[in-house]
Amino acid sequence: MAVQNAAFLIREFNSAATQLGISCDVRHEIQAAPHKGRGLPDGECAVYVFSLSEPYGEKTTAGANRALKVGKAGLKCNARFQSQHYSPRAAPSTLAATLLKTQILWPFIGITSLDESTVRTWIENNTDRDNFYLASGNSHLLGKLETYLKGRLGPVFEGGTE
Repeated sequence: MAVQNAAFLIREFNSAATQLGISCDVRHEIQAAPHKGRGLPDGECAVYVFSLSEPYGEKTTAGANRALKVGKAGLKCNARFQSQHYSPRAAPSTLAATLLKTQILWPFIGITSLDESTVRTWIENNTDRDNFYLASGNSHLLGKLETYLKGRLGPVFEGGTE
């Protein structure tokens, strides 16, 4: 089921933004496991959330629907949005690279073995992906939406890693 209560989180974000004199529409999409990366829609930017799928997460200490990574992709960042997080060599901060270098957390998230050749398949099969889209006219709010979702969801992989 991915991010729990996404509609509620969107309403709360909009309420907080209204207090700052800001308004915007946020569109939400769920890509349940197994999933593949999708292209960033034209004229939109997004905050994405990778979380443990319900069937997989129920077998882990972390638990079902536990957020692993929250990130953002601007209007011209299709590669970041669509494919980079599935590849450990695309950038050091991708979900794939982070999974491989933080073996200390593997028992918590239920990983027994993982390497460069299997990490993409693991992400696709065991995580849900939620995409929160903003129209181009609201792209200046992308960082605020990312900050809000990170704060509310408390992803496992945020901040420093080994």
